[in-house]
Amino acid sequence: MVNKLEVLAIVPARGGSKSIPKKNIIDLSGKPLISYALAAIKNSKSVNRVIVSTDDQEIAGVAKKYGAEVPFLRPAELATDTAPTMPVLRHVLDQLKQSEGYEPSWVLLVQPTSPFIKTEEIDAAIELIKKNSEADSVTSVIEVPNNFHPINSRLITEDGWLQFVDPVERAKYNQRQSKPRRYAIGNLWVFTLEVIQKKDIPIGDRCLPLVITSMSAFDIDTLEDLEIAEALLPIALRGDSIKKSNEDHFSNGFYQLCCPQHFRH
Repeated sequence: MVNKLEVLAIVPARGGSKSIPKKNIIDLSGKPLISYALAAIKNSKSVNRVIVSTDDQEIAGVAKKYGAEVPFLRPAELATDTAPTMPVLRHVLDQLKQSEGYEPSWVLLVQPTSPFIKTEEIDAAIELIKKNSEADSVTSVIEVPNNFHPINSRLITEDGWLQFVDPVERAKYNQRQSKPRRYAIGNLWVFTLEVIQKKDIPIGDRCLPLVITSMSAFDIDTLEDLEIAEALLPIALRGDSIKKSNEDHFSNGFYQLCCPQHFRH
């Protein structure tokens, strides 16, 4: 039975990170990395339960300390470098249904490696899908700055020459102001159960965007990212992030640091 209007937050946090061992619980300014995302979720007015999906007992212990449930461990086959995200979510839902008869109406997915995520972003994403009955998912996105716009993309030919990937489009939109806006993935998702059961990638057929700033989408994957996060923490944890970015004076460089290239769970 579906628990109407219930929102279940799932935070995938496997233990086998190669870039940084035990990355999800590495220290960031005196607290484990995952604790920042868990705090943002726990402060949400819209989330009913928070579950961390992990294969690692140490991560499970840290997650429980910071208020999340870890009612079971993730099987090894879903904790590899190549394991996709949607089967991980299906595993959590299947276990909850079998053991408790519990099924939420929506699932919130949050990266544990995004320490600057805001509670108001979480609430906004959930409200967005609740108020739009035709939507089956919501994804946070950040606007791609001009220097990284797809129309500006170049390639190196087999002869070693540099040229635009699409010179016709580049000529058509040769002014910054004329380029159509393009967006990169952010750091949180909301799904209906149907999307999780039927899709192999984390996006539905009727997905709504929630535009956030690049700083809020910061994702830690390397030790360099961790050092940057330490420096940015005082700035990133203040202010309203659900708005069009006003960081134009440094957004091009910051985009390189903050834009998650893929989902790492």
